[in-house]
Amino acid sequence: MTSICFSSLSFGMAVLSFSCNSTIPPQHQVNVNHSSNNNRKCHQNVKSLIKTIGVPSIATPPQESLQRGNWVKLICGASFEDVVDIRNLSLVYTLAGVDCIDCAADASVVSAVNEGIEAAREIVPIRRPWVMISVNDDEDLHFRKAEFDPEDCPHDCSRPCEFVCPANAIQLHSTGTLGELEGGIVTERCYGCGRCFPVCPYDQIRAVMYIRDATATAELLHRNDVDAIEIHTNGRQTDLFKGLWDGLGDSTKHLRLVAVSLPDVGDTVISSMNNIYSIMEPHLCCFNLWQLDGRPMSGDIGRGATRESIAFAHRLAAAKDTPHGELRLWRIKSKCGIPLLRFKFSVIEIV
Repeated sequence: MTSICFSSLSFGMAVLSFSCNSTIPPQHQVNVNHSSNNNRKCHQNVKSLIKTIGVPSIATPPQESLQRGNWVKLICGASFEDVVDIRNLSLVYTLAGVDCIDCAADASVVSAVNEGIEAAREIVPIRRPWVMISVNDDEDLHFRKAEFDPEDCPHDCSRPCEFVCPANAIQLHSTGTLGELEGGIVTERCYGCGRCFPVCPYDQIRAVMYIRDATATAELLHRNDVDAIEIHTNGRQTDLFKGLWDGLGDSTKHLRLVAVSLPDVGDTVISSMNNIYSIMEPHLCCFNLWQLDGRPMSGDIGRGATRESIAFAHRLAAAKDTPHGELRLWRIKSKCGIPLLRFKFSVIEIV
């Protein structure tokens, strides 16, 4: 079973605290009925609190926030596909005033994001955040799922994988007289952080990588309820990026923003970025930005990833011939104790 709870969100100077729970069997999470009693109760709780506390009017369009350097994005996860959580997160963070909601490039997930946004706007008239989907042109750590067969697990295993999973995506329980385990990975909740891989004492957990299909992505963009796309690329070669970009065809004309996410690959990174921009430029009809990851996703939420992202940004700030587009940092947290940057970069708030 899955239970979710949201609390302590800041709206201007006020802090909104509430509990919003939804409990459903994992096997039914994808085809959930969003009109359930729990969701109605959650909706009413939020509505009552908003009435009491109020929400500051946010009139700044997302593109203006982007240009000013105070653009904030909710990252649901390129591989996270639990539509119940995503719908509720989208509702809450739309009310909180985020500029963009980034989600998996899946039709049901995009629908859940838009449902959450519209539910928020029914509670209070508020400007609509952009909806962004994340795709990849090659194998990438953001686009993987953990997998194992619980029948291969010894019945007396201490199940460290279950305890270390931050997404509650591993659910095991004993069954039968011999105490065999059943359950396993709740696929839609796994976002591929990788924390379970090294802790399995029997090395039973493997990673399943996947690449989002360009044709299916183009169909999503043609739906007209997606505003932005983030393309994850390795920064070392551009032929795969070109294949994906060409595969999107004229669907990119529906976009307001194209983001390219890439790691720091050393001395060749600026030439790679310029090559990528030259591929996009003939059919680029909107804003573009570069998301500076520093290091590939590893499940790390500590200071290491933040420091590498800032080091990457410092190097680019001092470089010549950087490509057109906004530069953005990933994984920046004020609590990390890192001195503020001495130059203007937009910051992505990761949730």
